[in-house]
Amino acid sequence: MAQQKTSTNSSSMLDPTVVVHSSESTKTSDLTGIMPIQPKKLFHLDITREATTPPNGQPHIRVGVVLPKWWTLIAFEPTASMMLTDSQAAVAAYIFSDTLDPSEELVISDEKGYRSTFRCLVPERCVESRISIERYALSDKYTPAKVISDFLGAYISLKISHVARVFIPVCEELHWYLVIVDFTSRHLIILDSLPCVEKHQQRKRNTVKVATYLEAMLDDHIFYDDKSKVVDCSTFWPMTPFGLPTQKNRSNDSGVRVTSWMRECTLQDDFNIQINDSTRMRLAVDLVLEEYNNLCLVIQENAWQYRTKVETEHEDIWE
Repeated sequence: MAQQKTSTNSSSMLDPTVVVHSSESTKTSDLTGIMPIQPKKLFHLDITREATTPPNGQPHIRVGVVLPKWWTLIAFEPTASMMLTDSQAAVAAYIFSDTLDPSEELVISDEKGYRSTFRCLVPERCVESRISIERYALSDKYTPAKVISDFLGAYISLKISHVARVFIPVCEELHWYLVIVDFTSRHLIILDSLPCVEKHQQRKRNTVKVATYLEAMLDDHIFYDDKSKVVDCSTFWPMTPFGLPTQKNRSNDSGVRVTSWMRECTLQDDFNIQINDSTRMRLAVDLVLEEYNNLCLVIQENAWQYRTKVETEHEDIWE
């Protein structure tokens, strides 16, 4: 099976210009066991038994962490139901600390992500928006050739013959929805977790406009080994899947939901994903611990040092 290939901008969470599914195999990573060496006693294991019993007769065990009292110093306090590992909890505490420098760089890849940036993943906050392809397409201020020139490094290895889907997050007045340009079905799939009757036609027109802009970008020779296949995504049919889940009022979950669709639906069309506080926390931890982050190992070491320091300062909480 083909693997996912993404171009991710950590500074704004949803700022990738394009996210594509490629037939080229790329390396993936397992985030659950990145930090095997753990300091003692900072977190106690919380082991609970499920109400149901699997067919083998053995009760299902869930292991999470019991958070110490000093987690009140953290902007985003996870619950036990998030089932964070001890390692993930340490990194989460470091990311969302209220006492550490908000301008510290936590991610460096193509661009930089700061601790203050990750505050947009605190529950009920809006995911930040910066310049992305839909902003270029809808503003009419930048030509496709200009965008290619500005982001040449991100595009140079992409060949259109390997592309199955392009994911384009669109932000309108702090609300995010996702456009999937599907080259296999020749559809423009519109995923909107907070549909609005009054804005439906406008969003549909914007989708076609973005696809037209993408088509003009993909007309450049750098995207082809052999330019025998014409890209005509502006003619693809806009459609919205039936029965999409909707977000709760005032949850501000649209950006997180769009991110989850981009992460989980590279090929499959099961868009019925569940979003909660755990999704936000895991997104933050994954962004920091992913292999593309040049600071990954540094942040892991800093997180352990932070835990050790806070543990020492709060020894009175241990019985």
